[in-house]
Amino acid sequence: MQRYQPVPSQALWQIPLPATHHEEPRVLIADDDMEATRAICLAFEDADFTVRAVHTGLDAVSLARKWRPGVVLLDLMMPLGDGWEAAEAIRAIDLSMLLIAHTSCTDPGDLTRAQRTGFNGYFVKPTGIDGMIAVIRDYFSMREGDYASARSG
Repeated sequence: MQRYQPVPSQALWQIPLPATHHEEPRVLIADDDMEATRAICLAFEDADFTVRAVHTGLDAVSLARKWRPGVVLLDLMMPLGDGWEAAEAIRAIDLSMLLIAHTSCTDPGDLTRAQRTGFNGYFVKPTGIDGMIAVIRDYFSMREGDYASARSG
């Protein structure tokens, strides 16, 4: 049996340039663990984000289409459409949304699949919430000039 290295607790591939300036930093959280979702919502609200939560992949896609958040945090294992299915549908809605997988999955194949599916990052639970908040703040504060200099650097 071949051993593999577990995935890092946090991985980011590319932070997309927001399509528009967000007057309200909207974060959609999709996770079927109600208690964990509530805790993350409270932490994000304390960090001055506007947060909405859903508990299925189908609801994540529907709310992303209607509410247009800048950031979508998706659990990979949810009922009614897992995180990969939801990410593909959300990517079709808006390429500039920051999609982050937030999961217990530590298999390198899951990380690779998330990257191929269109996620911008991968956070393994339990996640250091301060690091996640910092990434999301960076996304919302990014401007065209910042993006151009980040890509050339």
